[in-house]
Amino acid sequence: MTLTNWNRRYIKPILIISLLAVLVLTVPGCEDFGFPPMEPSEPENKTEVVKAPPTVITTEDRAILAVYEHLLSQAESYQAKLYLADFYATCDNWVAELELLKDGTSLWYVTIDMTDVAVWREKPYWRQASWLIHKKDGRVIPSNLFKANALRIEADLQELSLQPES
Repeated sequence: MTLTNWNRRYIKPILIISLLAVLVLTVPGCEDFGFPPMEPSEPENKTEVVKAPPTVITTEDRAILAVYEHLLSQAESYQAKLYLADFYATCDNWVAELELLKDGTSLWYVTIDMTDVAVWREKPYWRQASWLIHKKDGRVIPSNLFKANALRIEADLQELSLQPES
């Protein structure tokens, strides 16, 4: 057997193997140019945000604090926080009452009633407002009582949060 016969007989398999090797080695490099990988990549480890369990509101003070926290969460700008500080400083008569509904659930009814103040120079809807708080999960909902003044207060906070800082 001569060298030329050997070359002719094994040249095709050697070429095929070398081309496959080059192809296999270049595929990972194609990802750098935006081509999709041949095998699916492992999913990235995404950090999951663990939500705190809902807070069960069991006392009057905790119900009032839930309203404070709710309003503070809506105050995103400096002006909104200043508005909220003025509101807290002016309205100091907060009362929370537990009410039982017909379906067996209960909720807290938190009110502000500043009608005893003889001369009122603040916003008229600050004088009386009310919120409902679910006892089981602590969700706060503005009440429609007192001309929906709680909703007006929350709307003021949202409006002030949207304004650019000066």
